[in-house]
Amino acid sequence: MKKDYSISLNNPGQGLLKHMSIHFDRYRTDDFALLNPTRERTGLTLLELIIATSILSIIALLIYPAYRTSSHSYQLSVVQSNLQQNARIGMKKMVKEVEAGMVVIPEEGNEATDGSGNNYGYEREQPYKMAFYPWNSTPGTSDNDKIALYTALPTLNTEPIDPALSSEGEEPLLYIRKYSSSWSDPEPLVLSDVKVTQLNFIMGGDNQDEILITLELAQEGPLKEWRTYRITSAAKLGAR
Repeated sequence: MKKDYSISLNNPGQGLLKHMSIHFDRYRTDDFALLNPTRERTGLTLLELIIATSILSIIALLIYPAYRTSSHSYQLSVVQSNLQQNARIGMKKMVKEVEAGMVVIPEEGNEATDGSGNNYGYEREQPYKMAFYPWNSTPGTSDNDKIALYTALPTLNTEPIDPALSSEGEEPLLYIRKYSSSWSDPEPLVLSDVKVTQLNFIMGGDNQDEILITLELAQEGPLKEWRTYRITSAAKLGAR
């Protein structure tokens, strides 16, 4: 019994000393860690910053060509879509007017001359303009309605065939004019950012009632290059 009692008294003391030793070692280790300068360092060194910047630059160089190609393709598709839409709308309006006409007015008759001396009458050497009488008019009577379709393309002497172009240097457009007691103001058939590069009214050989219309439009592309679109359609006088 005595032996057992001595052991039981010594065991709590040893456990306490062991606990104190562990507690002391833990605080000593923490204090040592706080005093260690390498454990306090935060942020990037100059070398690490240079490496990170180099990696980001390489990634940007790899991504930019793909982004530029995608952006160029998108802008080009917008230009092509704009050209096609304007060409189709302009052609549809011209065909509608031509098919509502009865007689094409020749340039020699001077029946399609406005107050400024511009003649919209048809001539084979100048196929980018055409005037005609609508179906409800009496041909040869100057006070009846007339319709003129034309584009303000420059002639050989670089002068436009019509004063519809403004003094600010507006691009040539496709126009329609209607005559009642006088010629009305020109109404553009395409948007102002689209340029008309060709317009041809070709009478259909022996059948003078058929007219072949060719329209070509151009617009500046994303790389400052000009993109073109051409559309051709046939119309027949008096078809409506």
